[in-house]
Amino acid sequence: MLLRLAAASTLALALTACGGSKQKAAPHSDLPPGCSVEQVDAIVQRFLAQPTVAPPSLFEVYATQESDGRKFLARTRAKALAHLRQRVALGERSRLIQLRVAPQDFNHVRITFRLTRFAPDFRARGIHQRLVQGAGTIDCAHGKVAAWVSKGP
Repeated sequence: MLLRLAAASTLALALTACGGSKQKAAPHSDLPPGCSVEQVDAIVQRFLAQPTVAPPSLFEVYATQESDGRKFLARTRAKALAHLRQRVALGERSRLIQLRVAPQDFNHVRITFRLTRFAPDFRARGIHQRLVQGAGTIDCAHGKVAAWVSKGP
């Protein structure tokens, strides 16, 4: 009987001790530091508004395939930035409508996205849709896009 009473009181003390704090534990994330969903959303929003990419040694690729048949591929940071800045100067604007983030390794996350793109030259090029989908990689240490591949509009 004493043994049962001791076990019950030990269990009661353990349960009380576990629930004593009113602070909730932070949710566990498999995402690397610097790449929470909110941080990645901000990185992508900045990339769309004012293009910048990961440092040269970490940059992988930038590629687009558009509905008028044009394709662009850059494996160097300088070429990608020149193209992106030219598109912004021509009035191209993009708006993120969906973003998914998944861990890749200790310093990168993979993303998939959907966005809308608009540019004044789209109509003359026969582009009438605006939806784009794609995938990429975010460099968490630098807070920059390391890879971006998209299709459309």
